[in-house]
Amino acid sequence: MAEFEPIKAIQPYCLACTIKRAKIHVKKEKDRQWKERKKNLKEKVKKISDYRSEARYWFQRWIRLRDVGKKCISCNVLLTDIRTFDAGHYYPAFTYPNLLFNEYNVNGQCKMTCNNMLSGNLIEYRKGIIQRYGNEVLNELDSIAEDKSKRTLTKEYYIEIADIYKAKCKEIEKLRN
Repeated sequence: MAEFEPIKAIQPYCLACTIKRAKIHVKKEKDRQWKERKKNLKEKVKKISDYRSEARYWFQRWIRLRDVGKKCISCNVLLTDIRTFDAGHYYPAFTYPNLLFNEYNVNGQCKMTCNNMLSGNLIEYRKGIIQRYGNEVLNELDSIAEDKSKRTLTKEYYIEIADIYKAKCKEIEKLRN
C-alpha cells in the first residue's frame, strides 16, 4: 500500500480515512441525539412517585452524610459507614408525608437492629430526639404530625427537594475529598 500523500497542505487524512472518521462522527452524533431524546422521553413518562423517589434518595443520602460519625439516634452505636445505616424516620414516611423531608424527623439509625428488628426503636428514638435537639423540636414534630391538612405532593415540590439535597450532598462530598 502506498504511503499517504496529501493533495493539499491542510489535508490531514486520506480519502478512506476521512470517510471512516466522518462515519464515526455521524454515529457519535446520532448516539448523542438519541440519548438526549431518550432522556426527554423518560422525563415525560415520569410519575409523581418517580419524582418522590428521587427526592427521597437525595434527602436520605444527605441524612446519611450528615450523620456519619455520629451515634444512632436510638441506641448510641457509632455510625461509621453510610452503607451500614439507614435514614430512619421517627414519624413513618408514608403515614406522615408532611414530615417526610423534615431534617429533625429523619436521623441516622442502625440498619439491622433499630430500624429493622426493632421497627424503628421508637421509644429510644423519642429519647434521642430530646437529647439531640430538645423538647421544643419534639413538640414541633408532634404538632406537625397532628396537622393532617398540610400535604405537599406536587411534582415541582419533589423536584425542588431533590435539587436542594443533591446540591447539599455534592457540597459535603466535595468538602470530604
